[in-house]
Amino acid sequence: MKIEIKNRRYYIDGKEKYLVSGEFHYFRVPSDDFERRMRLFKEAGGNCISTYVPWCIHEETEGEIVFGDRPERDLAAFLEVCKKLDLPVTVRPGPYCYSELIGGGVPTWINEKYPEILACRQNGEKLDSASYMHPHFFEKAEKYLKAFAKVVKPYLSSQGGPVCMCQLDNELTGTQIWAGTLDYNPQTWGFGDENGRYAKYLRERYNTVENVNSAYNTSWSSFADALPLEKNSKDEYACRCSKDMFDFYLDMCGEYLEKTAECLRNEGIDVKFCHNAGNLNMTSYFEKILPRFEKYGGLMLGCDHYYNLGLNFEQNNPTPQYAVDMLCSYDQLLSLSMPQTVLELPGGSPSDFPPMLSNDLLACFFVNAAMGMKGLNYYIFTGGPNYKNTGGSSDIYDFNAFIRADGTLNETYTAAKKFGAFLEKHRSLQSAERNISVRVGYDGELFRSSQYGYESENSQAQAKSFMKKGVLYALLASSYSPGLFDIASCAPDTDMPLILCGADALCEKAQRNVVSFVEAGGKLIVFKTFPTLDDSYSPCTVLKDFADIKTEKFSTASPASAPFLKTRIHQINIKYAVVPKNGEEILLTAEKPVAIRKKAGKGEIVFCGFDFTLSQLSHVDMLSEILAMLGAKKTVCHSNPHIFTTVLENENGEKTVFLMNLYSSPQKTDICFEDKSFRDIPLEAMEVKTIDL
Repeated sequence: MKIEIKNRRYYIDGKEKYLVSGEFHYFRVPSDDFERRMRLFKEAGGNCISTYVPWCIHEETEGEIVFGDRPERDLAAFLEVCKKLDLPVTVRPGPYCYSELIGGGVPTWINEKYPEILACRQNGEKLDSASYMHPHFFEKAEKYLKAFAKVVKPYLSSQGGPVCMCQLDNELTGTQIWAGTLDYNPQTWGFGDENGRYAKYLRERYNTVENVNSAYNTSWSSFADALPLEKNSKDEYACRCSKDMFDFYLDMCGEYLEKTAECLRNEGIDVKFCHNAGNLNMTSYFEKILPRFEKYGGLMLGCDHYYNLGLNFEQNNPTPQYAVDMLCSYDQLLSLSMPQTVLELPGGSPSDFPPMLSNDLLACFFVNAAMGMKGLNYYIFTGGPNYKNTGGSSDIYDFNAFIRADGTLNETYTAAKKFGAFLEKHRSLQSAERNISVRVGYDGELFRSSQYGYESENSQAQAKSFMKKGVLYALLASSYSPGLFDIASCAPDTDMPLILCGADALCEKAQRNVVSFVEAGGKLIVFKTFPTLDDSYSPCTVLKDFADIKTEKFSTASPASAPFLKTRIHQINIKYAVVPKNGEEILLTAEKPVAIRKKAGKGEIVFCGFDFTLSQLSHVDMLSEILAMLGAKKTVCHSNPHIFTTVLENENGEKTVFLMNLYSSPQKTDICFEDKSFRDIPLEAMEVKTIDL
């Protein structure tokens, strides 16, 4: 079988299909049960197998790289079974693969024998993970990757074999960022060296050390003196330095991923490269990394979408908040021109508490489909015993998967079968897009800024929270379906309103794109504030100057009233009053005007000097009425705001409506879509229904 990606869609043996992959570890699953479990996978709709190839298992002792000497290390035998069953394979050789393996899948002798390669905190404290770009680390990794390539090369799809994709590393940056830091290894980055990587980066960015001193409020005499400042979210100079350090770190991570690709290409691995972002915030990390891979035919980027891996997760089952997160994740992938793929969709959990239940998993799968998913990889489909001394979480890697470690079927297997049948029946949704009636503007810094953001009452972190817990949640509860739009990439079309969740900082390009949108006739809604800084926290008031709306600081607990609403609006966070000018229409008043509407260019601007966390139905009504004023078109009208709805429409005009009850009790709703209406549609607890039109 052959897998191709064209126009952000998957084609399997030339036919448009969902990619339905399952994680299946040859080093854990007993080899005499490969074929039976793979057949069960195919019965559940599976059409691709994915497996890590852990370095730690194949090079237990430095210099002794072994494949094929025993079943747990016999990658070739595993690929032979995949070939026999016509199952394409994605191989994931690392160097890091995590998978609850000690050391993240990197041999323990690396850390023990070569402590100089370990990543460091800013205070010099060593982490238990390697500094990606330390030359000694990659020297060791390269030998392993070459040995891996030698085994896999005969099984590439170009050679008539099953291997059709190769993942580079795993959840890049996770080994460090999830430990609460970037990597500050002084040897890797050459701190203190005029020709070190960090000094070169600053020289390319600022040209002179005087410019660096101006940006950071420092007094260094040379680039060799320049060191990352201590992180301080209340100091704009320190924030600017932290952002530069984070950009530098991501650039170096991109170079590491590129070196991995170059090594594998040189060894004849000619299949598509892919990578998985660890969560929706990490997707934005790859925005500037992806261009590096154009020479390799691109890098297919997916994301991981877990909702419960243990008691430290905020929820036990997919929730409305999870649905909002999935919308954000898939729309970011869409903005990067990716086939919207979740490379780790939960098939279980390494933690037995809370349990992974069949209805919860099925609801999770359908929520992902409702938000635009085109491909998936169940993590994991089946497990087994860990190789000796490699298990980081348990001796038996059962993961509460669809097929348990002992080979028996979990009750959750029925969820995989039901979802597989749905995807097979709805192949045409591969070409479908989510119907939207309003765009919500963002730029990548909104998701990246948690690593460096300037702390203020209008911070990027607060804007992101408002976007998710206020605007997107309210829109999904309304009849106006939202979609995220990267305003830093280009100006949106004027066919629907654009909402901006105000923050102090927004890059100049994004500000100019929003101005172009309004000048061309677009309808803009800005909440709370206009940006006054660019993405480097330097003054930039392009959008504010264009809007020319006078505001003053104002805070009150009084509810807002509006002539277009039957009820007053409580629990909104008012920060600014508007001082109206001639021609500006007052929309909401709370002792003073707090929202106005005005003409600008060929378009219109609505400014609201507040934000909110959705708590009242009046919040939904307020936003709906403003959108109606601006000519937004409803997607699905529904009587129950607690039932989220989306519509996917394919290129033939065929539509599927998704109705999501992500609560613990049954609910009902009426819906009206175009010329069709349905009354009292029942939904069980934790159920997603679809209606094909």
